[in-house]
Parts: sequence; structure tokens; C-alpha cells
Amino acid sequence: MSSKAARRYAFAYHETAIENNILEDVKNDVKLISDVLESSKDLRFFLKSPLVKKDQKQAALLEIFDKKVQPLTIQLMKILTEKSRESLLDMILKHFVDYYNVHHGIIEIDITSAYELDKEQIKELINQLEIKTGNKIELNRTVNPELIGGMMVRIDDTVIDGSVKHKLSQLKNRLTSTAVE
Repeated sequence: MSSKAARRYAFAYHETAIENNILEDVKNDVKLISDVLESSKDLRFFLKSPLVKKDQKQAALLEIFDKKVQPLTIQLMKILTEKSRESLLDMILKHFVDYYNVHHGIIEIDITSAYELDKEQIKELINQLEIKTGNKIELNRTVNPELIGGMMVRIDDTVIDGSVKHKLSQLKNRLTSTAVE
């Protein structure tokens, strides 16, 4: 669940990056930190633990990220630890990406296909989606062989299920709901 505080921090972080003309560098920082947090369950627990003192959390974050990220990003981490809000870091990073995408006219679309798409299929899919939406597309791809064939597309809260599994399920429902005479 997202908090208003996380959105406010993310907005301020995004706007400050724009003002300082370092938006792309900060976007890279966000990617790096997100990757580290995602790959380290221990770090996530460490940051959310009420038993760990503020200065220990700040020291750990500085040890990991100092010299690898922008001073603005270090400043954000210091503010979060000083105000005991470091547990919001992952949500702040997600909201930052949302603000970044809006700023650049990018929409994220999740595609789940039954098999790995080749480069030409991906290029054509992105091209068609950009034409339909009028926006730049950032495609998140996953493979789920259970779909049998076809794909599912998720744009925000809208899901378009064009999978063979879904079509078979619809057919089964129609056949079983029809009265047999």
C-alpha cells in the first residue's frame, strides 16, 4: 500500500532532480537502489526493523551507495533515516519511476506470453502499442507456458486476455452453460 508521504518524497525528489538537471542520473540511481533492495531481503528487513538505530541504517546505506549515486540521492537517504522513514524507500522509488514516466510520456505495459517473443515481435508489438496509446512504451515481459498460446496485456488496471487458455475457458463455460436437450 502506498502512503501519501512516499508520494510527496518521490515528487520532491523528482522535481529537485529536474531543477538540478540530473534527472537521468537520478533515474539510474533509482534503478540501482531498486535492484539492490530487490536482490537483498536482508537489507529490506534491516531498513524496516525498529530494533536497528537510525545512525546504523544511515551508515549502512552510505556504505553501500556512497560514490555510486548522486549527492541528491544520498541526501534523500539521510533525510529518510533521520526522520525514521527509511521503510518508505522502496515505495518512494516506485513513485519516482511513475513521475519520471509521466514526465517523459511513457506508459508501462506488462505482457505475459506463452513463449519468449523474438526481437522482431517485440519491436512490432511496441510499435503497435505506441500507435494505439500515443505514448512511448516501456514493456515488461514475462513468459507463462500455461497460457498455451497468445498473450495477456496489462495497461494500468485494464487487462486484455488474448491467450489460448482464456479462449478455451470461455468456450468451456459456453458449452457447459448451454442446456442439453
